[in-house]
Amino acid sequence: IKQSVFGDVNYWKNKAVRIPSPSETAFEAVKEFVKPKMVGVFARGRKCYGRNLQPEFYVKLIGLLEEKGYTPIWLGEEATTQPCPLPHIADFSRNPLSRHLEYTLALVKQCEFTVQFWTASTRLAGLMGVPYLLFESPDQIWGQGQEGIRRNLCDFGNRKLSVNHFLNVYNDNEAGLNIVKQCIEEMEVGNFEDHFGLVKDGAKALRKDHLERIGG
Repeated sequence: IKQSVFGDVNYWKNKAVRIPSPSETAFEAVKEFVKPKMVGVFARGRKCYGRNLQPEFYVKLIGLLEEKGYTPIWLGEEATTQPCPLPHIADFSRNPLSRHLEYTLALVKQCEFTVQFWTASTRLAGLMGVPYLLFESPDQIWGQGQEGIRRNLCDFGNRKLSVNHFLNVYNDNEAGLNIVKQCIEEMEVGNFEDHFGLVKDGAKALRKDHLERIGG
């Protein structure tokens, strides 16, 4: 008998029971936040473990999304999410409704995609079958971390992974944003293959060596 979910991802993924779509009540509760071509932005703001990008990065990210015709919306739980740095963007993370997970899922469900950097909010998009773009470190996906396994257990739709070392993006925001732009443009034409950005050469070898264990 298979005992460990993390020990055999491909076996257990096929036995997953998906959570239902949000209720009509939830969609109605958040309808004032829904805009055309909405993109959910999750801005990691944890006090532990680091890996929080600068507010200035998110200002430029918002500008990039708007230039491409998208409408960003700020999502996440208040305790672990940076405040939205621009007043014209709806900050749902600070709204009392955000404490109700189903309401957040109702917004995510209506997004074109979500974007997040070194944070686990991909679960929300993945469970709803909504595409997402994730920046993450290679070790978290295919090494000692468990993010790769969690993604493959929870994802039921398209997803785009860009593999980057955190400090490389933190120290060179412009390079990171250029990668965001490239990845979004690839997603727009249906390319959801893994992208290797600001990482060492060994990242692809790590993926090859551990892909079967991680699943997907």
